Amino acid sequence: MNPFYVEYIATAKSLAAERGLVWDLVCDDQGKVSKDTRWNLTELVGMLPPPTLWLGQIGVDPAAFQKLNEIRERMGQSLLVARPMTQHWRDLYLAIFVHQLVVRKTKPLSAMQVAQGIRRLAPAAEDTPPWAITPDQVQQAYNAVLQSAESGKLALDFATTIRTIVDGQKLADTPALVRFCHPYATNESLSAQQQAETLRKKQNAHGGKDGLRRSLAERKSAAKLPDERAFWELVRIVFTETPRTFSDAIRFAAFRVQIIMGFRIGETARLPLDWRRWREYMDADGRPAGERGGLSRSLMIRHFAEKQEDDEREDGLSFYENTQHVPPMFEEILVETLDHVEKITAPLRKRLKLQTETGRIFPEFDEDALVPASEMYVRMTGNAVFTDVDLPPELLQAYRRSYDPSILVEIRRIQAERKQRGLSAFWTNPAQRQIPVRTASGMPLDRRIDWQSAYIRVGDVECHIRDNRATKLSDINPTTTTDGTMLYPHELMFVLPVRNLIEGRNDGVLDTTLYSAVGRLDVEDLKNILGGYSGTTCIFARYGQTEEDRSFKMKTHAVRHLQNTELFRLGVADTIITKKFNRRSVQQSHVYDHRSLAEDLADIDLPPEAEERLGDKALQVFKLISANKARGPVVDEFRRVQREYGDEAAFDYLNAEADGLHVTPYGLCMNSFTSDPCPKHLECFNGCLHLARTNVVSEQENLERMRDRFAKVIITLEALPEDRRNIGWANQLTHARIRYENIVRALGTEPGMQVFPDGTDLSVTAEQKAGTTIIDTMKRLRDLDD
Repeated sequence: MNPFYVEYIATAKSLAAERGLVWDLVCDDQGKVSKDTRWNLTELVGMLPPPTLWLGQIGVDPAAFQKLNEIRERMGQSLLVARPMTQHWRDLYLAIFVHQLVVRKTKPLSAMQVAQGIRRLAPAAEDTPPWAITPDQVQQAYNAVLQSAESGKLALDFATTIRTIVDGQKLADTPALVRFCHPYATNESLSAQQQAETLRKKQNAHGGKDGLRRSLAERKSAAKLPDERAFWELVRIVFTETPRTFSDAIRFAAFRVQIIMGFRIGETARLPLDWRRWREYMDADGRPAGERGGLSRSLMIRHFAEKQEDDEREDGLSFYENTQHVPPMFEEILVETLDHVEKITAPLRKRLKLQTETGRIFPEFDEDALVPASEMYVRMTGNAVFTDVDLPPELLQAYRRSYDPSILVEIRRIQAERKQRGLSAFWTNPAQRQIPVRTASGMPLDRRIDWQSAYIRVGDVECHIRDNRATKLSDINPTTTTDGTMLYPHELMFVLPVRNLIEGRNDGVLDTTLYSAVGRLDVEDLKNILGGYSGTTCIFARYGQTEEDRSFKMKTHAVRHLQNTELFRLGVADTIITKKFNRRSVQQSHVYDHRSLAEDLADIDLPPEAEERLGDKALQVFKLISANKARGPVVDEFRRVQREYGDEAAFDYLNAEADGLHVTPYGLCMNSFTSDPCPKHLECFNGCLHLARTNVVSEQENLERMRDRFAKVIITLEALPEDRRNIGWANQLTHARIRYENIVRALGTEPGMQVFPDGTDLSVTAEQKAGTTIIDTMKRLRDLDD
């Protein structure tokens, strides 16, 4: 057994035991873990639901397992039977969750993405333990995963698991198993691999050659920005459309906050109710700064920042409180939005607070209290309509415009004398049949029921919901802030009805004043509602005006990328941007910078004297130098002159040498050719010290093309039989190898850097170096004689 595997499992078992987790999970023959032994991953890291993620399955992944058997059948191997993982694989699966959540402090969804690779690898291994896994088994499992999903995301996740866990932790005897995560030579596998590669390049487009810009106008990693039309359609929907459901009203408000503030989506969803913070500004005399032409006060929004160093504690994550200034132009709309949310969620929040304090589902009643069957129907389902009444359309429109709880009182009044409908079907349904229907005195009814005078005991319903309707329970579990304060769900801004099927599925009217199940806004719900993370019906499909509008999809995080880039484009300092977005370092902000090169240069602040003294081309060169995007002798000389003789002399030098900026197919040449052309024209890649790389894609392609050409020349020369090699064969081979090595070096150079800082100045001819007079010639001859 691999010693690294033993240590990895032993450490995980120890950490799990400290947290009271059951290691020997009980499961059925399909791998479904029992409710008594399954792990609550959300609770393990101290996060608030929803969503609640469980480690509740240790069997095969159905889609990947089906593809695995199809591959095995084509290869003439026996078919496998779905079963739970063997103990060694199960140990590894559990250990990954422990190390990811407890040691690395990742979130449950991220840990699950890493661990699922083991469920997809274990069936291919059959009875082989993890440390003895073979390359063929890895490749077979990889191809099964590759073919099981169209997007290629699962295949990328699988390879990541092999690279970071199996290889990274040295758990297998065979090293570097990720090498075998490549497709079979079949059309299906190769096509799926191409899709996975496309996705990988899109995900990693910010760095490397795939992130290089083809022109000055092209943006870095533009795929991470939202589609322009999709973004403006989202703005139109959430700021102008009337939400069709109460839940949509809450979602619209959350998206407004994210668009205005640029929060992470989790920061938006967990915005506290007590969010408003005003800061007052005074002058030296204690008078409001506004009286002196300044700003007297500004609005700040209190929130809980994610991904902070101080939000980690031994037993999980805690909420890190922070504040962020609200742009003055958005103060009014933000206050209006959040005040409206606070108003319409007040009944839900009041009930949720009482439920938290009492632990009861209907805390407004004693357990022995009898409630009319029609009212209890509304409290259980949320359906405000329990009679055969046709509510006035204008009343429904008024309610959906404002979601004013007072309108619900009018809806109940209209139904007071109408015949009740649907109650018999609801209370006699097998799902609720165990709840006794009673008389006004509390006696169970066993005869024909008059629903006008039927009652339900509160305690019976509470027991029924706890035993059979766990999804109808409210979120009452608190979490902890970094200062040790307990934070409860009712103290958050965005609360909404749990499983709001009346509106979502049945297009009905939800009674927020009576419905009993209340929870927080779900981060995953916000992601899915834009359609960018899944194929579910999204907000664009429901509210789009045209067919094209209804087909849009977007990722929530794209809004953050957009705002970050826009602040960079407007010239805001990267330190301020970093603070605004709650980041730990300036480098993190630049990952979100998607400006084009033209915008990079346009926003560089130049000293006034530079703009006055420099010509157009010299000014462009100076911007490149200031942005550290150019290297070479001209740049070095400019900085030496600036250092020794001052700015004015340096600007004069740059004016004289401004034509030294040349764009070649292989990079920038920072040398002057005012009087004579370069003697080594377009052979910059052959070790010339003037060559500097840029991030233009065509430049990369040209170098790669030249590299391949020289590689073919080298192969051809080396394959030539000795009897056919001419007298210059060795020189030709040396010539090709030198150029090949130089091109490879150029390809490995970062944009903005010199390729050959210690190279040769190829712009100087042999005659210029040695001189052309007779005296010079005689000196060269003497040197040769020596």
